[in-house]
Amino acid sequence: MTFIATVIAKNGAAIIADSLVTTSQPVIEYGDFLAFFDDKVKGSKDKEIKLDPGEIVNLFETRPHHTKDYEEKLFEYDSHTAITTAGSAQINGKRIGHLIEEISEKNLRTKGYGNKKIETKVKDLCGELTTVVIEHLKKHSSIGNTTLIVTNYTPNKNQCKVFKVTIRSASSEQLKEKNFDFVTYSKPSDVEKVICDGQNRISEKILFGDFPTVFGLIPRIVNQVAEDFGINKSKVHDKYIQALRDNRNIVPSSIFSDMKILRLTDLSLQQAVELAALLMRLEMDFQSYTEDIPTVGGVIKLAVIDKNGFRYISGDQITRPNNI
Repeated sequence: MTFIATVIAKNGAAIIADSLVTTSQPVIEYGDFLAFFDDKVKGSKDKEIKLDPGEIVNLFETRPHHTKDYEEKLFEYDSHTAITTAGSAQINGKRIGHLIEEISEKNLRTKGYGNKKIETKVKDLCGELTTVVIEHLKKHSSIGNTTLIVTNYTPNKNQCKVFKVTIRSASSEQLKEKNFDFVTYSKPSDVEKVICDGQNRISEKILFGDFPTVFGLIPRIVNQVAEDFGINKSKVHDKYIQALRDNRNIVPSSIFSDMKILRLTDLSLQQAVELAALLMRLEMDFQSYTEDIPTVGGVIKLAVIDKNGFRYISGDQITRPNNI
């Protein structure tokens, strides 16, 4: 896992990313293993246990196993655009950073690239990544989910735009589907002054309060009720779900007043830098109080984009060793 974030200021943006890479492996808890056999014994009249290999496999959960500190996750894409990444470290045998650098260098050689609108550049990026993903799936059985946050600042308009590009989890079977989108992009709401991804549970709770939980639960509850009472789910329209979300007897106004994200307006670039660093520190420090292995940390890269373009603030230089 990782933590990446963009904080939008009134005159630019601050961008931050850590450097840890976490590998995973299937594991099974000892208690769950014993409980599985207890259930098997209770369900058997003659106390004979019959094992299904599939049931054994389903007992395992994929969990973080080992962490390494070396991954580059924050990049200058062009003079006023930055990209941060969370997810797969390699695609088609190449590190994600190397792929971004290759695409960036190709853009510099493309006539008229600088005159393109940022959304067009994002669409082009999605196209380049789609080609790489397809080549990957021709050689491998699957690919994991990866998110890229693309941050652009246009000085003459004093405008910051942020896009989330998602490389979707897929298997080689999706190559047979003509309309499957391997790479998609979205633009966060204009009210969102902080856009983050990866291991961002603490940050999202602080910024959005209970809003994501409540809004996410409503369609799940509606669909479960429809299933329990034999109602055709196709008849449960999005408009009905939205009406429930808008109903203040169900979603009280306090849910919105607790959203700190709505109060983050007109931040200075210095405030944006400090907020980005604070959110990173919260995610890192909270890990020390849990049983989970650290998944956020290492070398922290922090950069800004303003009228002077992209520049690093910290984490990009080699410093003197502590033991000398």
